[in-house]
Amino acid sequence: MKQQRTIKGVAKQNTAMNKFIILVVGAFISSIGSGLTDFGLAIYILKLTGSVGATGVFAICAFLPAILLAPVGGVLADRYDRRLMMILGELFSGLSLLICLVAVMNPNPPLVVICMGVGLSSVFSALTEPAFKATITDLLPAKDFARAGGMVQLAGSAKLLISPAIAGLMLQVTTVGTLIMLDMLTFFTTVLIIVFVRKGLVSKKSAVISSGFRCEISDGITAIRGKKGIMTMIIIMTVATFCLGFVQMLSKPLVLAIAGERELGILTTVIAMGMMVGSIGISMVKQPKSYVGMLSIGLFGCGVFFALIGISENLVLIAGFGFMMFVFMPAIQVGAEVLIRTNLDNRVQGRAFGLISLITQMGYILAFIAAGILADLVFEPLMQGNTALATGIGAVIGYGAGRGNALLIIITGIGLAFVGIVVARLRSVRTLEATAVADERMMESR
Repeated sequence: MKQQRTIKGVAKQNTAMNKFIILVVGAFISSIGSGLTDFGLAIYILKLTGSVGATGVFAICAFLPAILLAPVGGVLADRYDRRLMMILGELFSGLSLLICLVAVMNPNPPLVVICMGVGLSSVFSALTEPAFKATITDLLPAKDFARAGGMVQLAGSAKLLISPAIAGLMLQVTTVGTLIMLDMLTFFTTVLIIVFVRKGLVSKKSAVISSGFRCEISDGITAIRGKKGIMTMIIIMTVATFCLGFVQMLSKPLVLAIAGERELGILTTVIAMGMMVGSIGISMVKQPKSYVGMLSIGLFGCGVFFALIGISENLVLIAGFGFMMFVFMPAIQVGAEVLIRTNLDNRVQGRAFGLISLITQMGYILAFIAAGILADLVFEPLMQGNTALATGIGAVIGYGAGRGNALLIIITGIGLAFVGIVVARLRSVRTLEATAVADERMMESR
């Protein structure tokens, strides 16, 4: 009898993992479509206006709404059917792109309308991510969280790895409107996939539905404040996104100071492959020995190779260091998410992850602002001046245009590596690890 229950339990877990893999395939397809629009519209706006600032406004419109509304999406994910939230988020995100499509078909396309379209699409995408993350807990046992996190990272990497190459080739023979239409098609394809697997999914909703958004967001705040380790993890991840925001902001001018746009495109593809390799590696690990160790190694390795990017002006070395930096990035995300997820009640995970996403992702916004100010007003003038400090540093990393960006990258990378060392020694984080291990053992005993 016990053996029969064990066989049934294993079969149930395999079915759940198969359903999750199908959902990941849908997320992979959606990620490719989003990448097509992001890349195509960025190039389109840059050619239309000739302004990097205008392209930056577009990027903020596409990025910021989803961050700010993440807590609302989290509340909805706990209050209502998480599967339905995923369907509505994908569907209306796709429909919102109709605004962009109409705008680019206009002989005099208004930039404001394009930004409105991507902004509205970003608003609805805020429904999807918290629900998807909470669905991992609905479907899978704790021992599969790391594998699932690696799969999610792999799906997300398609936006960086596959989309730029496809979009770049297609723009040689077609228009950005075609890319937008393909993106809309991927949204609707993902909706069909979610509907297909929806029947077997179990959605665990909050027992209190009439308490109101403010109260439920307050519950989410209480949940993440309930353990010191979770608050520590939020601070760590915010610092990590702040540091990684610098490389996003500075890598393009760093490369363009020594090469052209073609080389930049090749480097982007090569470097993004590192995230795919790292995600595949983590998804193949059934049960890591230590999630704190995974997080610490991820932060340290990412920081070291981040810093090395600024050392050389050799494109091959920059590509190699960037590739290795991205290899370590999935370990950061997966290690942090598992430690947090296993220490939160499933009933509040949607709103908790929404709040956590809001706080940590703001690190990117702050980095975009700080990197621009520091690079333009401090580091670039420093490395193009005639001071003894500039000459001494230039003897190691080079001197002239772009080397101020390189110096800032080196400093930020060293800071990120230091955070990785500190994490392994934090007692509050190790307490989260103990809970995660206890949960896995409990699941195995069943």
